[in-house]
Amino acid sequence: MQILVLFILFSLSYCYNYEDFKRINNEEQLNDFIQSSSFNVLVFVDKQQCNNENDDKCHQQRNQLEQIRDLCTSENIQFALSTNTTIAEKHFNIYGSFPQLCFFRNGFPIIYSGSLSNMDTIQEWFGEVREQLTHVLHDKTFEHDTQAATGSTTGDWFILFKKTNDSRGLIPVWEAISLHFRNRVIFAYVNVDTNPIIQKRFHLFNLPTIILFKQGKMYRYESASWKQTAFVEFIENGYQKVKGEIVPVEPNAFSLFSGKVAKIIPMYLVVIPMVCLAAVLLVLVGGFTKKKKTTTERTSLQVKID
Repeated sequence: MQILVLFILFSLSYCYNYEDFKRINNEEQLNDFIQSSSFNVLVFVDKQQCNNENDDKCHQQRNQLEQIRDLCTSENIQFALSTNTTIAEKHFNIYGSFPQLCFFRNGFPIIYSGSLSNMDTIQEWFGEVREQLTHVLHDKTFEHDTQAATGSTTGDWFILFKKTNDSRGLIPVWEAISLHFRNRVIFAYVNVDTNPIIQKRFHLFNLPTIILFKQGKMYRYESASWKQTAFVEFIENGYQKVKGEIVPVEPNAFSLFSGKVAKIIPMYLVVIPMVCLAAVLLVLVGGFTKKKKTTTERTSLQVKID
């Protein structure tokens, strides 16, 4: 009888510690998980918030997790759970209340901002996030795609300029906002490490930099907040509080060539005079040495004659 009671208690503890779910406990397991399939769902929970099997809130949360897991199975999406809130904060900029759902599309994380109690809404959202809405821009494609300096006929663009492997915590939010503004604002990334022309054109030195391109003007996002609500407010109204800048024109081949020449000329202005000076010194030293040698030979000859 005692063994049976212990087994039941152990089962309850096992259940409410989420041990019957696939778990992600560290970064290595996280990387393996998101690479295991094209579509993955990871739900972050705070085990400190729910450790009582008699708590109605815990029952409700567990039922939600089971329903999401079943939904993922039916949608052919890999599902896992993580109680490592440090990973949530470090890699996905998730703070505060849990649980939080993160969808991975080919390794790209997207944060779900709705309620976890409505499975129909979550299922609809799964269908939306399978399609990538964000763009990647390069030196050769930036102006062609955005037409930022010529009137923004392709629409408004909200662009994240960043370094390689930088701003990882911002990407999930960025992907989620692109869904919020579907067919209204186009979201994109630029890696300045591989696109120096763009970096110089927009004077991008403090990175990451976020700019809204709207109707021929550019508005720099200056807030320190990376919350989705802050970005939404800026795009809809907040940009009006920022001084709009005229979008710099795309540098043409001549200006790029002139820029290279401008860098080369100062070098030649220093190098060429130094080379000439060295040549003159060599000539002078050579002439002086030759003259001294001739004088020495004449003196020696006079001594012999005498």
